[in-house]
Amino acid sequence: MGSLVIITGTPGVGKTSVLNKLAKEAEKEKIALRIVNFGTTMNNLLESSGNNVHRDELRKQNLGKQKAVQLEAAKLISKMKNHYVLVVDTHMFIRTSVGAFPGLPEYVIKELDPSMLVLIEADPEDITKRREKDQTRKRDAQTFQDVESDLEWGRKTAAACAIMTGAPVSIINNEEGSPDNAVKQILDMIKEVI
Repeated sequence: MGSLVIITGTPGVGKTSVLNKLAKEAEKEKIALRIVNFGTTMNNLLESSGNNVHRDELRKQNLGKQKAVQLEAAKLISKMKNHYVLVVDTHMFIRTSVGAFPGLPEYVIKELDPSMLVLIEADPEDITKRREKDQTRKRDAQTFQDVESDLEWGRKTAAACAIMTGAPVSIINNEEGSPDNAVKQILDMIKEVI
């Protein structure tokens, strides 16, 4: 059975760029690695049942519906474990109309049973600027203070996940213009769990 590594980060932290580079570096080093996006998996499950919801609108759906599809996605992803490192791209929490909703609640994190959790962070000012520039996503307007709060919530949630699973948590800083440093750190850690 392969290893499962959860890589998270608040929107705008540069997680997608880091993961794209991680896939290329793993291939160069002949490390069998597969990346799966948790939100995309949830959306695919909804679409297959006839519910077309834009991925950025999913967090605005009924919480009961979100929980049900979240658990279904966790079960599906857990079955993807094979003879490679499965990297799950997700968020520690998402903002909903009623508050912070955990991306990895107990029923999800236990189903995934990760070997390791990685929390990607960046300077709050850089995150704020990235969020403002990104026209590809449907994000609510947020302030610098919102970003600082998101980073704090991410750390607290990562600590809770580590306690529930016994998996170590690493916090990686994705410095502006230097995603290669973050990729190298993550790849070195992945080598420890394969």
